[in-house]
This record gives sequence, C-alpha cells and structure tokens, in this order.
Amino acid sequence: MNIKIQPTRRFSLKVPAEERHLAEIRDFVEETGEKLLIPNKILANTKLAVDEACTNVVKHGYKDLPGGPIEVVITGNGREFSIAIHDKGRPFDLRNVQSPDLKMYVENRKRGGLGVFIMNQLMDEVRYRHGHDGNTLIMAKRLDRRRVRKRKGIEGPRRSLRFQYTLQTFGALALLVTLAFTLVHVRQAASLADEMVAQARSGARSLSDPALGILSRPEPMSPDQTMLNQSIRATMRAHPEYRTVRVLDAGGRVWGSNQFEELFTRRSVPKTGVIRDGDARTLYEPVLQPEAEGNKILRAPVGWIEVSLRESAITERVQRARFELATVALLTLLAGCVLSALLIGIFVKPIQALSDTVRAIGEGQMLTEIGSSGNEEIDDIARAFNEVTAKFRAAQGNLMEQERIQREMQVAQEIQQTLLPRSVPELEGFELGYLYRAAKEVGGDYFDFIAVDERTVGVVVADVSGKGVPGSLVMTMIRTALRMEARGNRSASDVMSKMNSFVTEDMKKGMFVTMFYVVLDSVNRAVTYASAGHNPMILYRGGQDATYFLKPKGIPVGINAPDQDLFRKTISVEKLTLRQDDMLVIYTDGITEAMNPAKEQFGEARLLTAIKRHGHKTPQEFADALSEEIHEFTAGALQNDDITLVAIKEKTAVEERLEETRRELFRLIETEGLPVAEACERLHVAPSTYYRYRRRVETMGAVEGMKASRRGAGFARASLEEEAAILAIVHAEPLLGSKRILDLLQGTDRCRADMTERSVYEVLRRHGLNTREKRLQFAQNGSDNRMARLAKALSSSAPAASAPSPAEPGQPQGEEA
Repeated sequence: MNIKIQPTRRFSLKVPAEERHLAEIRDFVEETGEKLLIPNKILANTKLAVDEACTNVVKHGYKDLPGGPIEVVITGNGREFSIAIHDKGRPFDLRNVQSPDLKMYVENRKRGGLGVFIMNQLMDEVRYRHGHDGNTLIMAKRLDRRRVRKRKGIEGPRRSLRFQYTLQTFGALALLVTLAFTLVHVRQAASLADEMVAQARSGARSLSDPALGILSRPEPMSPDQTMLNQSIRATMRAHPEYRTVRVLDAGGRVWGSNQFEELFTRRSVPKTGVIRDGDARTLYEPVLQPEAEGNKILRAPVGWIEVSLRESAITERVQRARFELATVALLTLLAGCVLSALLIGIFVKPIQALSDTVRAIGEGQMLTEIGSSGNEEIDDIARAFNEVTAKFRAAQGNLMEQERIQREMQVAQEIQQTLLPRSVPELEGFELGYLYRAAKEVGGDYFDFIAVDERTVGVVVADVSGKGVPGSLVMTMIRTALRMEARGNRSASDVMSKMNSFVTEDMKKGMFVTMFYVVLDSVNRAVTYASAGHNPMILYRGGQDATYFLKPKGIPVGINAPDQDLFRKTISVEKLTLRQDDMLVIYTDGITEAMNPAKEQFGEARLLTAIKRHGHKTPQEFADALSEEIHEFTAGALQNDDITLVAIKEKTAVEERLEETRRELFRLIETEGLPVAEACERLHVAPSTYYRYRRRVETMGAVEGMKASRRGAGFARASLEEEAAILAIVHAEPLLGSKRILDLLQGTDRCRADMTERSVYEVLRRHGLNTREKRLQFAQNGSDNRMARLAKALSSSAPAASAPSPAEPGQPQGEEA
C-alpha cells in the first residue's frame, strides 16, 4: 500500500531564543507532524532532534549575546520532509564534530555533548550553513512508502505467529477432513448399494415358499397363484424402492407379478448376478425344489424370482448418507479448529511474546526484560535478549532521556485527561460550571462530579502533591476509591474517611492529596462539605454581595500516621443552605499562584474581586470570565501548575421549594391517606419533618405553620468584607474592644444590621487579636496580615445591604426536609 503523494506544504514558527519557548517549538513540531501524517516513531525522533538543536542554539549560539529569534520552518509532501532552523547567534562548524565513544559516556556517566550525534542518528541528512543573514541548520528525513501511518482505529496488516499457525492448522485440518470424507463417502456409497441389493435379495427369498407352491403344481388362476400375487403386492407396499417383482418358471413364463397384465407372458431366460438396465437394477433369486438322491437332499431350481430396484432410490439413500457424513465432518472440523486454536494459543504465547519483544527491539523501542515462559529453550533465548537489551539501554540511556521524559509526561497527561468529566451533571435547582487548564508539566489536579443517588451529586476538587505519572496514578486510585465509597453515601466526612483508608497504604511515601468534597441534595436543598487540608471553599452571597471562606478541619489524604484513625478523628463536616443566586467556588492553588512575567502571583485578592465582579453570571460564564482574567494577568508566562475550579450556584428560592414539599407531604398523608413512611419515602423527606410541622400547624395554623421552623439558626459569621473592615478599625484604633468596634461598624453601614458583638470577638480571636496587647502589636507592626491584604482588594466593593444573617458554615440555615 503506497502513501498518497501530497502537495508540498510549508509551516513556520518564530519565537525568542529563550528556554521557556522550547515547549512551544516541541508543540509546533508535533502539530505539524500530525498534519503531514508523519509516523509516530519518526515524529518522536524528529522532536528529539529539533529539541537538541534549539537547545544548543539557546545555550551556546546566543550565550553572552543579546537575545535573538529562532525560526523553525517545516516543509513536507508525504514522501519526505525537512526542518530548517534559522538563528543569528554564533556559528557552529559541524565538520569538527567527531562520533562520540558511547562506552566512555556510559562508564563516566557523562551528560551532554551528544546533540550533533543524536541529530545524525535520527535524521537522514543534516546540513549547516553560515551566511550574512545568520545560521541555518537543515535536517531532512525520507519516509518509507511501504509504511502508511495508522489511522485512528485502523490496525496494520501484520500477522502474529498465533494467527499464522492457526491459519496453517485450519488449512491442514480442512484438507485431512476433505480427504477422509471423500474416501469414506466412496466406500459408503458402494456399501449402501450392496446393502439395498442384499435387502432386495432377502425380500425375494421371502417369496420363495408361495412361489414354490405354484411353480411345482402350475395351475392358472388357482388359489395358490392368487396368494402369490397378494404376497407380491404386500412386498411392493413394504418396499417402495422396488419397481417390479415377478415370479418366473424355468421357461421364463410369468406366474406372479405386481402388474396383472404380465401374467402368463414369457420373458427371456434370467441371468445370474445383478443387471443394471437404465434407471433400475434387476436381480434374480432361484426358487429351489428339494429332491432326494440317496442319502442326500438336492435342491434344483424350478423357477426364478425377479426383483427390480429403482436406481433413484439408491441415489436418494446415498445422498442422505452423504449429508449426514458431511455434517459429521463439518462438526469434526470445527471442533478440531477450536481445539487447535486453544492449544496453539497456549504453545505459541511465549514465542509470540519473544517475537514481539525482538521486533520492538529492532524498531528501537526500549522495553523491559522478557519474563519467564516455563519453556527452558525459550527462556534461554529470552535471557540472551535481555542481556542485549540491557546493554542497549545502558549505551543509549543518555540519548533517549529527554524523549523518555516527554513520553512519561504525555502518558501522565493522557491518564489525567481520562479521569476528568466530559460534562457537568443536570441537578434540579443547582447549576454547575468548571475551569480546567493543564500545565505543560503535569500536575496532580483532579475534579469530578459523582452521582451519589438519583437526587444527590457529589463534587470533588483535589490536588496531588506529586507530578508526572506517579501523581496521575494516585489520582486514578483516588477517583476509583471515591466513586466506590460515595455511591449511596451522603456523608461527606464518612466518604473521605473510607477513601483515605483505602488508598493510604498504596501511596508512595511523601505523597499526599488535599481535597474538598461537597454533597448537593436537590430535594432538601442542603449542601454538606468536608475538607482534607485543601484551600478554603468560597461562598458568595449574591443578595448581599458578600464573600466567606469555608474551611472545615481536616488533614490531607494519604498521610500514614501512627494513629490509623487520625484522619477520621480530625475531619469535620459542615452544612449550609444556599439562597437563590448564592455561589460556591472550589479551586486549587494553581489559580492563586499563577504568575505573570514579573513573578507576581494572581493571589486570593484578585480571585475574590473576580468573584464579586462576575458572581451574577452563570457558573460556566463566571469560570470563562475568570479564565480570561488569569490569561490577561499572566501575559503569556509559563504555567507551572494546573488551574482547576468548580462553581456551584443555587437557582431556586429555597424556602418556597421546601414549603411546597411540605404542603405536598401533608396532602399525600392527610388527603390521600398514604402512610407516613410511604409518603416521606416518595418525597425523600424524613418522617420527623412531618411530625414537627404537624405540631406547628396545630399550634400556628396552616399558613404560618408551613413556614420554616428555623431561620438562620445558630451564630452569624462575619463575611470577608466585614472581617476586612474589623481589621482596618483595629489597625487604626487598637484600644477599642468588640463592642466599640461593632458600634463603629454599624455607624458606618459596613456590616449587617444583625451583626453581634460575639461575631466581632470571634473575628478578633481567629486572628489572634483578642487582647489589647496583641492589637497594639498588630497596629505597630503594620497590616502585613492575610486578611488585611484582602481588605485593600475588597474596599472598592459596595457596602453590604442590611439583610438576614447567613447561616454559620457548619450549621443549617433551614430545616432538613
């Protein structure tokens, strides 16, 4: 199969000669190779050669020189391609480069100095020229026309040993079965014909006695003759394969026949044996008359019984036997083929493994050692190839190191991509959106949406401490364990505790995972969440334009502590009920630690500002807007970590939805007469809810009794904006206590109307400012405090309007239906 010749195509890329742009060049080569249909193995070698060349230009060509450009031009037509690398740095003379001593490199473990050798080994032609317009390195490669790059989903024509041996065995079995069938059938056909003749002869003998009576005393139209003809007709009915049956005397006169008009006619004198005449076979059986001669009894023929067999009847019998024999032969062939395939699979498997390994080594792939097969001869060959492969890897280790690292990163990225969800789930009342941007170096970010049951969805965002393939494998374990434990379990802390027990022993020492897990209940409109040492989740109250940090206690997953129950003991679960237009934001530190070219981080302040700026949008619109802000902030700087975010927004009026559920519950129980347990199960409501609200209806009436029994239950926590305002007051007036700080806040409309002195004190205690001495020290040392820095970012926001206090994270705002 030949490669279809394409028109010559040209692609170019021009970037500054800096190390951070080498990744762009690798991506450009890979994308161009895909367009030119360059085989994967050749493309990998080409990327390695280009990377070596560009690295040498950056490190040596522009060393101690002002930065300049690198231009990569790729030209190809399906049969061959060339890569030209232009630069304006110091020239380099390829003629002075000698082939290196690889043994010396391996023994001395020397790195570097092999760039030109790599290019010469991987490419068919390498040329270099220097002119007034700069330097140009040209590398060319010719494609093998017999090898067409495999399209996605189409395998090549190579046949395995198992296939070849199985095909040959099938052919041999088919030939043997065909020969056996032919021989048996020929013998069977002759045997069936003889058998039918023998049966006809036996039938003729059965007529000997009535025939003897009429032939020994010939009397036309006698009772004996009548009985003889009746016997002949009975014989014809019993044997439809007979065409005629006649009884002849020694002179050929017919005394009995199945055809009445033949009686008393004369026929030729019968011959011995079987006579074939057209479509019939005729045989003659003698009718013998016993005669006494001395002491012996002799039997002399007095007539003949003639039986004529239909040739078509014999043919039909042979055809039936042929069909039966062919069926048996076919079943035997199929059984033999299946058994042969199984046996060949068992016998050829070690040979196939050895063959594949040898072929891979011949193609330049670096493989692990061949394992033991249980066959001594094959194991001897395998050991010999293992030694060759080990020496080959040792000699080529330095040359293939970069390609191996790139391949590992690619595998890790592929693993990572397969773990991530393709779309957000549909959950009544909630709207979800996400942002995920992978770094060039694979990190360990992971997010997922888990179907807990038909009314509940779990949302997880995690960050693995390791990078590369180990981090991706840990993500795989986390995902499997979490999905297994979350199914049917709506307790966030219990799910994470069981998952931690499942994966801790299998995690590499020193690796850990931070994780935030949220459970969304679409019926009770409840949100429960737990954290394993992850960044705090941000709650944005749309009605108040206020933000909150939600950070339950918990240690990272995978820490192998002496106390096996430490994770379960330390993790806590919190619960809240969102209001309409409230939004939850779960993120990884790839967002806050994203840096611009000046090494400034995006930070929490910019994240909170973006949330307040775009919080009125849908979660996906918010995620897209935040992605654009991060892109503008980083201004093309290299991304060093994955960027992951999941946003959750409440779309419904929660109290109205819950009140409708309670009214439907009362209708089912008190109007339709359903049992309490059945009605509660249908609406996914706890039975205690019905009894609690029945008491309220009896006391307060149907209208007021159906409303929420608890509104804003528990301690009202200060928002980040209120915390920032409190810290600003402490910095200006460190001698004021909680009550005076609250008076100043309320006098300037910087807090809600129901803000309490206890809330102010909790803010001071959380920041270590609950004593006068600590507040004085805080004012003297300046505002180098995390919340103080956030105050500057949030100071431009409008003051929050007076509104009912939000529920303290960790306590429900409304009842659990």
